[in-house]
Amino acid sequence: MAYSLSRMTVYALLSGLEEDLRAAIKSRLGSERYENERFDQQLTSRCKSRLEKEIGSLYDETTLDNLIDYCDLGDTYQIINSNQSSFDEDFSQTIKSRTKQFEKIIPIRNRVMHIRPLNFDDLPLVTDFCNELVNNSSYTWENLQDTFIRLEDDPSFVLDLKIPLLDADRDKIPHNLPLPDFDETGLIGRDTQVKQIKKLCLGGFPVISIVGEGGVGKSALALKVAYELLEEEVNPFDAVVWVTSKTTQITVNEIRDIKGAITSSVGVLQEISAQLSGVESGDPLAEIIEYLGTFKIALFIDNLETIMDQNIHKFVSSLPDGSKLIITSRIGLGAYEYPIKLGGIEEAYAAKLIRTLGQLRNVKTLATQDEPTLRRYANRMYLNPGYIKWFVSAIQTGIAAEAVLQNSSLFLEFCMSNVYQFLSQDTRDLTTTMQCAPGWKDIAELSYLSGFEAIRIQKALQELMTTNMLAESSKPTGGSVKTTYQLAELARAYLNKHHRPSNAFQQKVKANRNKLNSVVEMRSAANGNKYSTMNIKVRSKADRVIVKMLHDAMKHLRVAANEPAYEILEEARRLAPDYFEVPRVLAYFHQKNGNYPEARESYELAIALAPNTAQLHYWFGKFILREEESVDDAVEQFEIARKLDSSSAEVAISLSRGYMFQHKFSEVRTLIEELSLKIDLLDDGLKKTYYDTRVQLNYREADVSCQAGDTYGSVSSIRRMKDEFDALPEEYKDTYMRSKLTKSNITIQRLIRTASAPEDQTFLADLSDWIKYESVKTPGRSKSHRK
Repeated sequence: MAYSLSRMTVYALLSGLEEDLRAAIKSRLGSERYENERFDQQLTSRCKSRLEKEIGSLYDETTLDNLIDYCDLGDTYQIINSNQSSFDEDFSQTIKSRTKQFEKIIPIRNRVMHIRPLNFDDLPLVTDFCNELVNNSSYTWENLQDTFIRLEDDPSFVLDLKIPLLDADRDKIPHNLPLPDFDETGLIGRDTQVKQIKKLCLGGFPVISIVGEGGVGKSALALKVAYELLEEEVNPFDAVVWVTSKTTQITVNEIRDIKGAITSSVGVLQEISAQLSGVESGDPLAEIIEYLGTFKIALFIDNLETIMDQNIHKFVSSLPDGSKLIITSRIGLGAYEYPIKLGGIEEAYAAKLIRTLGQLRNVKTLATQDEPTLRRYANRMYLNPGYIKWFVSAIQTGIAAEAVLQNSSLFLEFCMSNVYQFLSQDTRDLTTTMQCAPGWKDIAELSYLSGFEAIRIQKALQELMTTNMLAESSKPTGGSVKTTYQLAELARAYLNKHHRPSNAFQQKVKANRNKLNSVVEMRSAANGNKYSTMNIKVRSKADRVIVKMLHDAMKHLRVAANEPAYEILEEARRLAPDYFEVPRVLAYFHQKNGNYPEARESYELAIALAPNTAQLHYWFGKFILREEESVDDAVEQFEIARKLDSSSAEVAISLSRGYMFQHKFSEVRTLIEELSLKIDLLDDGLKKTYYDTRVQLNYREADVSCQAGDTYGSVSSIRRMKDEFDALPEEYKDTYMRSKLTKSNITIQRLIRTASAPEDQTFLADLSDWIKYESVKTPGRSKSHRK
């Protein structure tokens, strides 16, 4: 088995260190009897067992010297620490003072010897530790020094060394895991994902998918997790099985087919069956299902996208309980799975990977490059680990860094071609639309620009979401979350190089964008009173498609074309379920058509989506007051609107009328006086309501006072009512307002019976005649007016 230069370098250094420590122990303790109580008997027993296993017979000698060759690194420093008096003080203190460092080195030694994936800092940790021993100790580290000299002269000498497989029986469960291709550097920047996926493997999800573009590190991550599962103390699995359907690999100059690669779902199933049972089966699917049902297997299938078909979906849907399926793919299954979407690594890790590869491969321009430049390189490669490795390999051949970055079409094709060829035509058209209209777009904008209706655009987006071609952003908006989409950077780069939109397609999208922009500009210019039911509140430019649809629905409503209005509103709801204006206009639709329960439900939904929008509480309050005739509930909504928009005359007038119906007359007067200061700013409709409220306030006060036995207060209010009406501009004394004067007749008749002052009697008698005259008088202009 061919191991990486990094692994073999670590092995060479640790072997030199072990040999030096063994030599030190032999020189001082080799002649001692190993049964002496000064030695840890469990330790010597382990060493004796290793020796006997190798020679195939019992070891009957009593001295320690032969056993020492079977001490591993951990055994050696423990023997030295527990027998310090037998060694020179400088040497024993050197070992003792570095016990914690030895404890960090032991897991690295185990990863090397047990053929486990290395961590990215294993090589530098071991190198620095061994260097420090050689340079800061009087002891002659003969083997270590020789190893450093040979590494300086020819680093590749370590590739001729052989790692003994003495510990192969240490694996707790059987597996067929390959050596990871990230052994050179270790898996950089994926610690969080390793823990997450390992937890999922040990949890309740039967199928876990790792989805991402080519080169992002899906296989490496899955393999790291597979090796981690082998180390579980209490392992829930009987075996870990790895099968790959990887068909191509990239070199600096070309994408090569892998000879003998599995290229079909049947081939994968046959391979899984052979790995599980040891023989080929005529019905591999049935064989696998039976085996996975009998034993608990962690089955890893790598590069599933190359053989995705109905056989695979049938297999996945039949997975028995207990076993786990972990797949890597550029395209998700779309069902059955717990998907982990893998993006690029963090910028700092990406720069570290470039530098580490530069150091290991002796690419000095990268190994010594400044950090900001490395980070810029990393971002231009979309933080993709495979891209970075290809980049470093290209520079190794003598190509300049900038030339590699500017001619990356080969790597982009390797990353994305398998994904693109599986996309439906609608989804391809959507990606082309997004190429022509870059930037974050919500589903409504994408629908308008592509010409797809809601169901069609949603299906295309769902398909894209099973890949890593789509970037998604969600931001809170009021009581909901707004989601927008754009092409991922790597996907955009690939599409722009290999699938450029035609001129005709670009012109079509451009025309739709211009049409949409012009419509919104016209709507914005036309927007007036924000408390008009016709006014649509726009959160951002992204709402423009839905704004247009809502205006179109309103147009139909104005001419009682209810069916097309409802169809538009339903489509708007499908496209923008988070936009509060959609249920608000839908509530208006239901209100106009007398469907009050649906109207209430829609108003409540609108408020749930945007609870801090004053207009919604205002419109809901108006609905409650007019259609449900619940004054208290209406006032509650008006009060909320007032808190949110204290400057609104519409809210103040509606709240004052609500208070008036509740007989809260002092609150009404406060609001009326406030409104009187800006009467000239009100439109005719608001002015009429304002004047009507002033008149109504007085005769309602008079009625309440009369019923309470306060004749004087009642007569005073009636006098103010007449004065208020007489003072009104003639154009606002319409038929509606005049007719309402007659509501005070009952109160006047009561006052005539109870008033004692002659001047009050005379006033009240004249007032009755005045009301008869004014209530039937033809106004100079008339406008309809309601409560």
